[in-house]
Amino acid sequence: MSVEFLKGFRFGDKSNEQFVMLQEDFDAIEYGSDNWIEQLKRYVNRHKAEQLPRLKELARYYKGDNNIKYRAAKTDDTAADNRISSDFAKYITIFEQGYMLGNPVEYKNENTAILELIKDFSAKNNEKKHNSSIKKDLCVYGRAYELLVVAERSGSAFVKLYKLRPEQTFVIYDDTYEQNSLMAVNYYDIDYGDGKRKTIIKVYTANRIYTYEWYSMKPDSMKLVDELEHYFNGVPVNEYSNNEEQLGSFESVLDNIDAYDLSQSELANFQQNSNDAILMIKGNPYTGADEKDFFDDGRINPNGRLYVSQAYKKAQVLILDDNPNPGGANPDASYLVKQYDSTGAEAYKQRLVNDILRFTFTPDTLDNNFSGTQSGESMKYKLMASDNYREQQQDLFEAGLMRRLRLAVNIWRIKGNENTAYDLINDTAVVFTPNIPQNENDLANIAKSLYGIVSDQTVFELLDQVTGVDAEMELERLKKETTEEQPQPRLEPVQGAEVIDDEEETESESS
Repeated sequence: MSVEFLKGFRFGDKSNEQFVMLQEDFDAIEYGSDNWIEQLKRYVNRHKAEQLPRLKELARYYKGDNNIKYRAAKTDDTAADNRISSDFAKYITIFEQGYMLGNPVEYKNENTAILELIKDFSAKNNEKKHNSSIKKDLCVYGRAYELLVVAERSGSAFVKLYKLRPEQTFVIYDDTYEQNSLMAVNYYDIDYGDGKRKTIIKVYTANRIYTYEWYSMKPDSMKLVDELEHYFNGVPVNEYSNNEEQLGSFESVLDNIDAYDLSQSELANFQQNSNDAILMIKGNPYTGADEKDFFDDGRINPNGRLYVSQAYKKAQVLILDDNPNPGGANPDASYLVKQYDSTGAEAYKQRLVNDILRFTFTPDTLDNNFSGTQSGESMKYKLMASDNYREQQQDLFEAGLMRRLRLAVNIWRIKGNENTAYDLINDTAVVFTPNIPQNENDLANIAKSLYGIVSDQTVFELLDQVTGVDAEMELERLKKETTEEQPQPRLEPVQGAEVIDDEEETESESS
């Protein structure tokens, strides 16, 4: 594969478009009909032709397989031609991934039954790992997808989450301002290795799942092979967006990354070429050589001056003919080396690094001024752009999490949890805690100063970052300790008073 390096448009106009369908067209679909199957083919082929190339290129950059690897070869096959790719894409991705979701997302709801269902749902799906994987796809592709299914474990049904690959998934929305999802399409190939390939296409609507098979050797062979009902009361594929434009976190600086890769590669080329510098000797290189470079039949003359010159070139020796000078030959020898402006080159590379990090809102942790000796306020200013960007991403991520819960609540209600209504789920608060270094002494002092002014719950939520213990658990521990340490009340006899036995008192009363 060859690419136009640092030239032209990188992606097409439709490489990141949403698929849209009129509601009336969606309502008229007959999922086994030839008309719909032809339309489904067009959707899949559009995704492959228009959107898949962008997604694949972004994935390459995340893996360090940058476009510098596919730069056109140099015309001089004896010159160094290094291809060094930088790992900025992964660096930016891992920073955002850890910054926003290094601390697990927390849910808060005053309804304890709802909260217990959410916690159980989170635990069974290892939600911290799943969310982190979703965030990685958001950083790379600008979008991410998850599938909700009803699974069974130990005889008990529960809602299971699966991540779907963006290279194989897209959602079709209606044409309203709400942009409601009408269906999701997930397709993948099964390659048998003998030239035969079968494509499986699954279409998810609000209440059913349709499965199609399509053989590569037979373009007209697509057919509906299975139809299954689900009970999520909504399209069970959840689409997340990294930002309003659904751009990857490093997508806007791909040109800067290419420029940095080129600078690094040319520096390596310079170093290598310097090690193999040409020895230049002033004299007569053609002594004993024929003046005729080619024979009459067009073959090169191995004793001709052209061939001799090429032989010297391969030997890294360049000889200049000095005989025409009036004084005759003046023998001299030196290495032919290009001059390298190391100061200017390093300044240029540093400017590229600064631009890449600045435009992706990623702090430079190697900056001498970015150290732990600074005050908390100065660190806040350094992270202000990152925080502003994170807030925008959190809003979109929270929308996806809430849609996930609204889908799951339909299954919980079927299982007999009648209290899990939509309005109760909507009362759920999603809490993100950025994963940044904290000064534990400062946090402890802040909590101490707030004690008695705000609720104990708030104080222990703040201390959660120091102790690692959940606020509710800490309150339970404190309550238990207080109860155990409290002495039991005892009835002490009054001095000078007669102690009356209970049984005697009862007998006297009866008499």
